[in-house]
Amino acid sequence: MKPASFSLLAILLSSALTGCDSAESAIQPSPVVRPVKLMTIEDMAQAQVRVFPAKIAASQQADLAFRIHGELVKLDLSEGQYVKKGQLLAKLDDRDAKNALLNAEASHELAAVDYDRKKELFARKLISKAEYDTARATLKSARAALNTARDQLAYTRLEAPFSGTVARVNLDNHQMIQATQKVLTLQGNSQLDVSIQVPESLLLSLKNNSFDDTFNPKVRFQAPKTLAIESGFTPTVLTSGTVMTYPVQYKEHASTVSQGSQTYEVVFSLIPPKDLNILPGMSAELMLDMTAHQGERQAITVLPLSAIVRSDNEQITSVWRYNAESGKLESVPVTVGQLRANGIEVLSGLTPGDEIVEVGANALKDNMTVKPLRWERGV
Repeated sequence: MKPASFSLLAILLSSALTGCDSAESAIQPSPVVRPVKLMTIEDMAQAQVRVFPAKIAASQQADLAFRIHGELVKLDLSEGQYVKKGQLLAKLDDRDAKNALLNAEASHELAAVDYDRKKELFARKLISKAEYDTARATLKSARAALNTARDQLAYTRLEAPFSGTVARVNLDNHQMIQATQKVLTLQGNSQLDVSIQVPESLLLSLKNNSFDDTFNPKVRFQAPKTLAIESGFTPTVLTSGTVMTYPVQYKEHASTVSQGSQTYEVVFSLIPPKDLNILPGMSAELMLDMTAHQGERQAITVLPLSAIVRSDNEQITSVWRYNAESGKLESVPVTVGQLRANGIEVLSGLTPGDEIVEVGANALKDNMTVKPLRWERGV
């Protein structure tokens, strides 16, 4: 090939490469649209209801035991069984107690006859006063021994002090047991206790009012979800759990702080509803209407701290509100209140229906284009 041909080929290749570089540089990268997690501001009136985790306990509970030792010969109870007041729950071997009672009755009868005889002789002045006093003291001692023997026989029987449910059975039949050894636990089921832990500021605000007058307390339970079996034996959720709410009455509150926290225990009473099997030890939620507690303040909503932006220079507190039409963020100044366990109170600046960035507010900018982060299949 001639030198002129080589020169022409080099010029053509150089032009082609230069054209490619120009085309590539003309393609600009599209801006990255950042996904953000949003939360919708609910009706402010609902934010006035404060929810506390609650614990259910029996208002009346007793650990039952015998007052004497002996062999357990009757214990035919099962846990969860309902018993009535005065019903026989357990029994010890009572043969020794019955024999002791017979001896005490015989001694008492003999002492009573002797006393009557000597009382008549003393009235006729045939015996001294000392002999009469001895006979009277012997009768009293025999009567005390007789009462003790009757009590010992009664102690071989363990009866229900109140109507309720057998919560736990600790022993079996034919065991030798000691006095005061726990046999079973009995729980009353006519009334339940609902206990919560409240901060000291809440108790201070009560003054002379009670929880019933101020907070309209209610307890709620979450019923389990209903499942159905479809073709292929695959379980499918038909209905979500039903929330059931019941009124409760204030009972008492502790006057000493709970260990490990600056809170106080408050107990409410609940009459067990017939449509729900509530047992001691179950968990629930107790709701208090905080409208009266807030006084003249505006309605409150609670946001997580990750949604709050604080400006150190201008001393402004704000949040990021998402505009669905433009897909951009705008800064909204807000007034905040007290710090709670689940976030911080927002007293003004927001309205129901606003979509607020929930996480990572400090990393965003005004007029920034974002897209809502959608959660699918639990991810």
